[in-house]
Amino acid sequence: MIPPSSFNSQSDFDADWAYNYPWGTDHNGGARMDRGQVRFSNGMLTLTARKVSGQPDAVHGGKNIKINYLSGAIHAREHFNVSRGGGYDFAGEFKATTTRGTWPAFWLTAVDSWPPEIDMAEWKGSGKISFNTFNTSSELSWKDVDYPSPDQFHSIKCEVRDINQRDVSVKFYMDGTLIATQVGGKFFGKPMYLIINLQMEGSSGAPGPSSDTVYQLVTTPTADTPGTCILLHFDNQRYVFGNIAEGTQRAMVQRKVALNKAENLFLSGVINWQNAGGLMGTILTIADVLASAKEQQDENAKKKKNKAGLAADNVMSRLNIHGGKNLAHFLATSRRFIFRKGLPLRPQEIRHDPRLGEQQNNEPDFKDNNINVWYMPIESSNSMPTASRKRSHEEFSEQDEGGSRPNQTPSSDADENQKLVETVVTQMFDSDWTMDALVETTLHQAKLPAKLFVRDEKGHIQVYSGPMPGGNEPVPDIPVLVRQPWPGAMVQALPRTTPSTQSMCYIVKGHDRRGRFNPKEAEKHGVAKPDYKFLTMGQNVTGKNGTVVTPQMVLEPNVPGKGFAVVDVPDTSYIESLVKRTEWSTGEIMKGIHVIFWLLGPGVANDPKLQEFMTKMSSMRHIVTSSDNCSNRISLESAATQAYKLHCIDPERFPLPIFDNGRSLLNTPVPSTSAYEVGQTGKTVQFAPQFLHQDDKVVPFPDIGMLAMTDISKELREEVQQLTEQARTKISNPELLEKIEKVESDIPNRDAEVITLGTGSALPSKYRNVSATLVRVPGYGNYLFDCGENTLGQLRRVFGNELPEVLRGLKAIWISHLHADHHLGTTGVIRAWHDATSKSEETTKSKLVVASHVHMLDWLREYADVEDYGHERLVPVEFKNWDSVTKASLPRIFTAKEIEAFGVARIDACFVNHCHGALATVFTWPSGLKVAYSGDCRPSDTFARMGRGATLLIHESTFDDELRGDAVAKKHSTMSEAIDVGRRMGARRILLTHFSQRYQKIPILEEHFEVRAEEGDEARTEEKAKLDEVILVAFDYMRVRLGDFRKAQAFLPAIQKLFEDVETQ
Repeated sequence: MIPPSSFNSQSDFDADWAYNYPWGTDHNGGARMDRGQVRFSNGMLTLTARKVSGQPDAVHGGKNIKINYLSGAIHAREHFNVSRGGGYDFAGEFKATTTRGTWPAFWLTAVDSWPPEIDMAEWKGSGKISFNTFNTSSELSWKDVDYPSPDQFHSIKCEVRDINQRDVSVKFYMDGTLIATQVGGKFFGKPMYLIINLQMEGSSGAPGPSSDTVYQLVTTPTADTPGTCILLHFDNQRYVFGNIAEGTQRAMVQRKVALNKAENLFLSGVINWQNAGGLMGTILTIADVLASAKEQQDENAKKKKNKAGLAADNVMSRLNIHGGKNLAHFLATSRRFIFRKGLPLRPQEIRHDPRLGEQQNNEPDFKDNNINVWYMPIESSNSMPTASRKRSHEEFSEQDEGGSRPNQTPSSDADENQKLVETVVTQMFDSDWTMDALVETTLHQAKLPAKLFVRDEKGHIQVYSGPMPGGNEPVPDIPVLVRQPWPGAMVQALPRTTPSTQSMCYIVKGHDRRGRFNPKEAEKHGVAKPDYKFLTMGQNVTGKNGTVVTPQMVLEPNVPGKGFAVVDVPDTSYIESLVKRTEWSTGEIMKGIHVIFWLLGPGVANDPKLQEFMTKMSSMRHIVTSSDNCSNRISLESAATQAYKLHCIDPERFPLPIFDNGRSLLNTPVPSTSAYEVGQTGKTVQFAPQFLHQDDKVVPFPDIGMLAMTDISKELREEVQQLTEQARTKISNPELLEKIEKVESDIPNRDAEVITLGTGSALPSKYRNVSATLVRVPGYGNYLFDCGENTLGQLRRVFGNELPEVLRGLKAIWISHLHADHHLGTTGVIRAWHDATSKSEETTKSKLVVASHVHMLDWLREYADVEDYGHERLVPVEFKNWDSVTKASLPRIFTAKEIEAFGVARIDACFVNHCHGALATVFTWPSGLKVAYSGDCRPSDTFARMGRGATLLIHESTFDDELRGDAVAKKHSTMSEAIDVGRRMGARRILLTHFSQRYQKIPILEEHFEVRAEEGDEARTEEKAKLDEVILVAFDYMRVRLGDFRKAQAFLPAIQKLFEDVETQ
């Protein structure tokens, strides 16, 4: 009834077919049918889908469906009605996609009412083909089988026959094989539509694929995103090129960029903390997402179900990190504090120039199904053998816990050393270590602190509770069982390396696409139409006259792949090496390269030699990102919007984060030039199927004031304003101010300022960065308590151009423990301190105290092999377990000369219940100022005693009281527990921080924060210290002096009201 010729021409098509569904353009998925997505010629029909936005929603079954695609559908003009003793054969050759989110179908459905329906072939994004018969919405028959070779044509046939003038039999065939026989109940005599369509999303999963291959600037240099990160997006994979600097993963959260498909990260530039400081945190995030996906997949497998979004092909099999010299060493230094299982991670370190001495080597250095990549290392003209640092690692060797630390392994064989380091990295992410495994040792040899076990008389394992080494009682020489550390952590020292000056660049290009099939040429050579598919698959066929026909005889020339280059030039000394690269003059490599992303150091963009090179490459678009060209825009809109809201309530405690849309991070005007284009966040370039600059994707400069106001209802704004005015009235009351002065007269250093730079836990979020608190004590210096990733970015947003002076005043950094959210910003801050103090004659000889557990100090020492960041100017202060019962360590008491240099007089520390080596501390200054800092822990009696009489307690408050079970399980504290520690200390001021990211904007405050100052002595009869207790909740960017805690607390009701409509996650 419908001949194969119906797809030959428009007139043939119009005779038998109509566009869209019989009822219109919309159905049950995320695609709207559009005749522009339907093509046919020479007996072949092609349906395509195109990604769109801004379309009105579809409505199906009373529900709105978002339209994300325009796609193609056709239906037969004829209706098909099985008559008595009759039936139909429906047959065709189909090549269909099985990608998740795609939903092609060849089907029959009732004209008058649904059901009946027969799905003669249906593909729902799972790799299978379905054959279904619907008698009612709940009574159906189905058969799912694997769909072989989706890139090839398969014959589909469906035989529909009358059985008894009521029911019909339905037989499904694929490639001539009977797959299933089903019965269509009461199908007889009911007219049916015949439809061929390509629906999207819906039952096939969401989000669906993007038909475009694009690359996008995720970050450009700003205060809190110092590097340039480029995301290359394919349907089946993501690729990251450029810098993964501190703050990158937080920016990706803001930009809603997911990395669960990013199997390859290509780091550009020199391997150092400036370019790759966010790599560790990004890897941890990818590992955790992958682990969750695998757990869900395993659970689905047990249930024999495959839920949308968790198909096997959406779980990464490994993570490859490509980069220059020292990449593996960079990763391996973190072995003591980074460990994940089930993520095969492979550092692809480019240690040698792949085209050095082999100018004719035009083969890509990396290739997969999507892209080809050529590695292009460049070197500084100033490169020379690196002199040893002023002091060797051996000079810093100290006694480790339980024994001496071995000297670093001498470098003898570079290749063997490289293998050793790469093995360490493998063990960090893909070992079979289990926490439950116990190994036997003697009690004297056991490394403490650790939980020890012994076997009783029956051989049962019990916790050992006898005398411990280091105590006052004799220690028995008995065997004990202890958990073995993960393999990577057991490597005491890595082979030595030296800082590299090699800067990695890349040329990236998609594969050539097959040219169009020319049916006229095939017909001329006598090729039968069923053989067309073999020619498009690259196979030879034999024509009717016996001639062998090759694909080249009937296909148009391949469409060359398109791509881009990523060129990272740290300073002008690299330009000579860059312009001499042979790749630029190699047509095979450069053909199709349309864009160069320039990641440049300060002052490089305007170098005459580089400008000349750009001019010679004028056919390409040059996009430049650098710290002196890109505007210091707001890059984290959510955090800035929250800061603006708080600023409107209490501007003195909540200054706005510093930014400038017209000036760069280095405070220079953003240039206006025709030689190149300044890169902007969100800049997107499509290079397949067609090359197109999508400038509409650039993220506009945010108006944080407007964002803040549109996020709050008018009624809520009025209530907040009323409470704010009440607070302002209170804190300006002369009687209250006089009372505060009297009560606080004995508090030392009331002008000391606390700046909470990061107040969230675990990982950076849109609203809170990870842990860091700066305490500024006038006359003594600045002190940093913990230093999570991108603490330096937070400092830049708070202090702007004043930051160098703040850094020159930095005297000590305290790191509580080796969890990534507490210390991954340390190297960046030390490097910035080193740079700032080196530029001033008064501070060139300054030292910086870093106080922590030995493993933290070891990491800083070992990382100095990779980068000269100022390690030789550090004064390491190590705390060891001293008292086996109280867990208190010997205090570090500073001499008069040291007090003059570092301000602080004494540092006390004790081990707390959180993780191995976790410490709480108390800093004491000569003035009597005493600041206690908990780090992460369960409430500690030793810490409470050690901090007795504290002026300020900064305590973690990860969970609200209702989640005490979570706090116990994860070894954190609740809000009430933290406050109780402060009260046991008699702390005059309590600052709660380190909130779970479940509290999106503010934790539950409730009764803990009543403003008590105005109640006076009559309201409370406790001693003066308790009378003067003030509790505050920390927010990022908050600045509060010790003498202003009461003023800040007065605004808490307004802040509580501001965020009361925000549900916890």
